[in-house]
Amino acid sequence: MIKKDNTNHFNDRKTPGIRPAFSKFQHIDMVVRSLVPMTFTIFVVLFLSTPFDIPGRNELLPAIVVASVYFWSIYRPKSMPAVGVFFLGFLTDLLNFSTPGVVIFILLITYGIGVTQRFRLAKYNFILVWLIFAVIAVGVFMLQWILSSVFSLKIMPYTSFLFEIIFAVGIYPLLSIVFAWAHRTIANPGKV
Repeated sequence: MIKKDNTNHFNDRKTPGIRPAFSKFQHIDMVVRSLVPMTFTIFVVLFLSTPFDIPGRNELLPAIVVASVYFWSIYRPKSMPAVGVFFLGFLTDLLNFSTPGVVIFILLITYGIGVTQRFRLAKYNFILVWLIFAVIAVGVFMLQWILSSVFSLKIMPYTSFLFEIIFAVGIYPLLSIVFAWAHRTIANPGKV
């Protein structure tokens, strides 16, 4: 006898049987829930791009965006598609007057690693996923520093990129707690 999981409507569509149809409001709820990760990240980009006097906001912004792309590309890639990641990078580049295309590139690299390795990474415990994120953060922010130096034709100060790495690795556990809660509750289209 096959046991049917009634908590996830996406799995129910694959098994034959009679089920009640979703109402228009349930479809809207599913769409809104699936947009939560992207909406949160866009809000962070817009908030940290404003000219408030927040200390370290230039280093904090890429750290949060890279951590968000990494987490959601592993645990819910449909809510953080590649087109959305490209848009996040474009928005970040545009609002922060950074070297065009560099943030897009590092976000797409992070997304590619997360999506291609998601089945492996989702099985690991938090500490190992965090350590892998730390390695990825060092790699992408070093690449950002190199590309920014090449495109500006001078060696950029490495301190801001070092702070980006420290912020990214340090803030990932806190963001991971918030994202895991959202993954189970408000960002879960299966809860409709």
